[in-house]
Amino acid sequence: MLRRFSAAAVLLLALGACKDDNILHADQLVTTDTLVAYALTGSPPSLPSGLASTFRTTVRVDGSGSFDVAFDLNSRGDSVIVAPVRTVISPLSGVPSVGLQLPKSTFDAITAAPGGYYRPDTAIVVAPGEPFVLLTERSTGATTCLYNPSPHIYAKVVIDSVQPATHAIYLRQVMDPNCGYRSFEPGLPSS
Repeated sequence: MLRRFSAAAVLLLALGACKDDNILHADQLVTTDTLVAYALTGSPPSLPSGLASTFRTTVRVDGSGSFDVAFDLNSRGDSVIVAPVRTVISPLSGVPSVGLQLPKSTFDAITAAPGGYYRPDTAIVVAPGEPFVLLTERSTGATTCLYNPSPHIYAKVVIDSVQPATHAIYLRQVMDPNCGYRSFEPGLPSS
């Protein structure tokens, strides 16, 4: 009995020695960004039609897959189609899986990424003022969460307005850049 206890204690000490205490500590601030994108359909390809949430910017949509979601206007021009990267392109190299969730709440009331199911790699349609939450899987390629046990980055997004005549889509994003953290409160998150 004492030998089993000693072996278990040695194993726990060995595992503890290999533990990286910094792997789950937040070190980046949660921030809000106000951005503009342009609809995929009808806009010049040189304009940004995608959101690269972890880089906090809108980007051109091309075959590189350097975006999380792309935006387009519906046929009436009053709602926005939000399409995860894997629904838009088939890149040669791996791109992250992006899941979307439509919380039944206002943008400001969402203080943390909700639990539950995020529809992976499935487009959604949102009206201005209707928030959605992104879950980006960052466990492949040269990404910040490659070796993290919780390789998810969360962001909440709301379309503030659309301008069908110019194909412009005005949006806000709050993103927690810390792997696995869900907070949308400004500053350094604790969860």
